Amino acid sequence: FDSQFLAQAVHFHFRLGDIPVPVRYFPEASSINFRRSVRYGWSTLGTLGLYWLNRLGLYRSRLFKAAERDPQAAGSHAEL
Repeated sequence: FDSQFLAQAVHFHFRLGDIPVPVRYFPEASSINFRRSVRYGWSTLGTLGLYWLNRLGLYRSRLFKAAERDPQAAGSHAEL
């Protein structure tokens, strides 16, 4: 999910930033096993592949399609 979010942010030219957060790693802190981490890695590579195929125009993924906006659905905030 997070790789899809980042790929969409890059695709739609959003500005990204990085905020350092101090952390401490210790053996009990990791809750992801090897099998799950491999699945996460393949998912991330799949998202990267979709991004490049979309960018090259070889495949249009709905992941990178802009949502239609309905001005009426915005309510009073649309005037701000």
